[in-house]
Amino acid sequence: MLVSKRMAIIVSALAAAVTAQPGWAQKWEFGAGGGGSFYKSQTVTAGSASGRAGFANGFVATAYLGHNMYRHVSGEIHYAFGKNDLQLTSGGAKAAFAGQSHAVFYEFLVHSAPVGAKVRPFVAAGGRVKMYPGTGPEVTDTDLSHLAQLTKTQEWKGLLTFGGGVKIQASKRTALRIEFRDFLTQFPNRVITPNRGAKVGGWIHDFVPIIGLTFLL
Repeated sequence: MLVSKRMAIIVSALAAAVTAQPGWAQKWEFGAGGGGSFYKSQTVTAGSASGRAGFANGFVATAYLGHNMYRHVSGEIHYAFGKNDLQLTSGGAKAAFAGQSHAVFYEFLVHSAPVGAKVRPFVAAGGRVKMYPGTGPEVTDTDLSHLAQLTKTQEWKGLLTFGGGVKIQASKRTALRIEFRDFLTQFPNRVITPNRGAKVGGWIHDFVPIIGLTFLL
């Protein structure tokens, strides 16, 4: 009889704990979002001539699947599509044509609030790969061809991602997600090819603010 009472107390305590933390069942999240894409261009030099090479401002669309592995830590796999024209500028001259990017990456998220909280600020870091394809018609003879050529080719680069944001639960199964990322790769110098004797390189930043909708499972 005493054992039965103890078991009943234990069962009641477990039930109360589960009821008090309904978010613990939210092991998986998936969602999508969109936002702006703002690249920091690089300096290209050829002797005494110089200009800026990179990508015009554009937009990004994303989709992801996340797994809440611990109370404060989750992992997510992302796909991000970017639409940004390739561009080259020097003085008042400008050359450009259509370009895209496709990124696939995995991130770890560390939250300041546990799973199930209404508001969950987080920081994120990860990486994988990003592809830069030039999609417009090539123009080989421009006022800036002595600096670089914008080419209709594609190039894969290793990707690092850093950022943060906040998840705001709107209902039992949905949440608003506001976040910011820095997508960091080496300069794609096959898509934007420096002319002979010209130099451009280093790392290129893509600053991306995103608003999205998350579904909690």
